[in-house]
Amino acid sequence: MALPLPHTHLEGTLLPRGFFLGLGLIYLAALAVDRLAAHWRLPVAAAVLLLGLVIPSQWLTQAQPLGPLQLETLHRVSLALLIFYAGLKTDLRRIRGMTVAGLRLGCGGVLITVVITALALLLLAPLLAVGLPPAAAVLAVCCLGATDSGAIEDLLVALGHSIRGRLSHLLQFEVAVSTVVTLLGFGLLAGVLQAHPHGDHQALHGLLAVRLMDQLGAVGLHVIAGLLAGLAVGAAAPRLIDALVRSEPMLLLVAVVLAFVAFGFGQLLGGGGLLAVFVAGVLLSNGRYRISRFEQQALGRVMHPLNTAAEITVLLLLGLLVKPAALITVLPLGLALAIVVPLARLLSVSVLLPTGRFPWPDRLVLAGCGLRAAVPLALAVAMTEELPHLRGVASTLAEPLGEQLLALLFVVVLADLLLQPLLMRSLLRFTPETSQP
Repeated sequence: MALPLPHTHLEGTLLPRGFFLGLGLIYLAALAVDRLAAHWRLPVAAAVLLLGLVIPSQWLTQAQPLGPLQLETLHRVSLALLIFYAGLKTDLRRIRGMTVAGLRLGCGGVLITVVITALALLLLAPLLAVGLPPAAAVLAVCCLGATDSGAIEDLLVALGHSIRGRLSHLLQFEVAVSTVVTLLGFGLLAGVLQAHPHGDHQALHGLLAVRLMDQLGAVGLHVIAGLLAGLAVGAAAPRLIDALVRSEPMLLLVAVVLAFVAFGFGQLLGGGGLLAVFVAGVLLSNGRYRISRFEQQALGRVMHPLNTAAEITVLLLLGLLVKPAALITVLPLGLALAIVVPLARLLSVSVLLPTGRFPWPDRLVLAGCGLRAAVPLALAVAMTEELPHLRGVASTLAEPLGEQLLALLFVVVLADLLLQPLLMRSLLRFTPETSQP
């Protein structure tokens, strides 16, 4: 008689044996890689991505600690924390005079980058092993719209260079705007391009199928729901912080609770959870508190570790999900697109910013700080979930296409993170540190 196999799950739990041990070891390895990357002046995001790639995928397929529900939960929580931190970093008092430029880069820059990269991807589509429907190409490229504050900060630290004054405030504001615009654009495209409505897009798809005014109305309702939820939570937040927070460590707990409340309230009102989180973060960072030490710097400081954890989680997830075989297949196309994206960034900066206020040295620095990392990669995971429902994507094609597009975005982001420091090192030799007020 065969001996009984040991239980795959701990008694009394739904988690597999070794789940917390494996999870702890992975994050310890990520922190060690973070330290080494900083010591070697390399982008931390690129190092963590590579770590996720080298971790054996059997850890997921055999022990199955991360099923679809767990992946979706990690994805949503991490993305919400990243968006909340972007709101906290938006200091409205410091971006006066930079608002128009930030809106131009955050909105127009996303549009220019997505359009140029989508055209390049469609032209180079024969390089993929599977056919590439236009709907899938557009949705995949939409993930690359948002810039990333964490990657930019890591880049500047690695280069030993600082950007202060107006360029720093402009970059922070652009990150916030481009993130919100990319999220809204991704949701809109996912609804418009669906052949069969599902989940959160069902009501949106029903409206989008009628006429243009209904399309705009559906997007407007989504935005209004997020704005109302964010304004409500953000308006009450200063009073709650004054009443509940007794010390700075408690500020972290209250801030996270408020972020979750804003996200849930936005979803309850109509699906604008991520927009609600961003608006609430902006109001928290610019609110007035009776306790003087609880201000924007304190909120950003206590939330920074969680933001770092969210970034590491997103980077590790994509590295774990990407299959090496698909990575090799899409490598030529990914490297080609990795050249197109910074060129599109340079074009958008050149076209959208006035020459009088932004001389060429400033424009080149801004163009070099258009890095993509955590938010685009989080959207890449969501993109694979939308593929089976897109027009022109056969059910048999959805899985292999998702693997290749996920690997493609991995290559583009990784190449961007590795190549930009080389470009910026050459550029910053001729550009003094910006210190204007």
